Amino acid sequence: MWKKEPFGKLRSGEECFLYAADTGTGVTISITDYGVSLVSFIFAGSDGQRDVLLGFDDVSGYETHDFYSGCIVGRVASRIAQGKFELDGKEYQLSLNNNNDTHLHGGFVGLSKVVWDCEIVGNTLQFSHTQPDGTDGYPGNLDVVVTVSIKTKSSGGKISGTFLSLDMSATCDQATPINLTFHPYFNMDGQDSGSALDNKLTVFDYAGYLPMDLTRSSHGGDTHHQGNSFQPRHFPYRRPDSGRSGGYDHTFHLCSKSGFVVPAAEIASRDERYRVRVLTDQPGVHVYSGNFLDGSSGKGGAVYGKHSGIALEAQNFPNAVNVPSFPCSVLREGEEYRRNITFSFVKS
Repeated sequence: MWKKEPFGKLRSGEECFLYAADTGTGVTISITDYGVSLVSFIFAGSDGQRDVLLGFDDVSGYETHDFYSGCIVGRVASRIAQGKFELDGKEYQLSLNNNNDTHLHGGFVGLSKVVWDCEIVGNTLQFSHTQPDGTDGYPGNLDVVVTVSIKTKSSGGKISGTFLSLDMSATCDQATPINLTFHPYFNMDGQDSGSALDNKLTVFDYAGYLPMDLTRSSHGGDTHHQGNSFQPRHFPYRRPDSGRSGGYDHTFHLCSKSGFVVPAAEIASRDERYRVRVLTDQPGVHVYSGNFLDGSSGKGGAVYGKHSGIALEAQNFPNAVNVPSFPCSVLREGEEYRRNITFSFVKS
């Protein structure tokens, strides 16, 4: 199923590769070993091809740009306030890679700015990486494995959906915070279609969204409630709680029981013919409407300006290591971290 091909070289001269799969359902998926970055999701049909994932034509774009296009993020996704936390009586200072006052998505290197080992095992890809003790300030040598598999769903004898499953597991030789997610930007009208503000968003069965300070860090407190169906027909240009970013940058607290992979959120094209849904066993989903995309050139010369893509990031709550009331984010020696994120793709 998976075919391996060159994807260019880093500035260091290290070669990277692209792994592509024709699912047999009219959807083609490709992933690179640089940051386990999701590169393309292409729908094929009588009306032509539509790639709904923002990205770059070769690995140089992923190395150069800092908006986490398609990649795994961690060791801790989202923000840690002031880059500080205390664990077992010791205070740790992490790198401050966001406005020099916040630790974001694992820091300057994290898991997204490295080349992962990859092995094709049957119909799956198995990516692995060891993040050394002290990287961006984190304690312990972290061993991470991401297993990528593709599944299909049939209805009435016909294939009705394609599922990309990302199984994430990790162990560490010291106690450490951990919160892994993937950061793909979707535009269901096509990655080269400009603004994604006419895409339609649904967040399923959520208790509310987390209050955050001006650095976008959360410190606990009651969630803001908006009912159980969050379906703006158009994305407003301001966040619901107002602020600086001019769009959505919110973590929604899901009501699902821990350990069950359930639908979290969905984005549909303006005509609702193309849909992507994220399913997960994570406690939250962060919706980010590409507020700081800067007009960079992407695949095929597409221009990625503000709001060109929408990221659905299934994860634990921001700053959880510093908030006792949030789900535990600490992985201890001898334990195994396991989480799943699945994307389903449907064209009607």
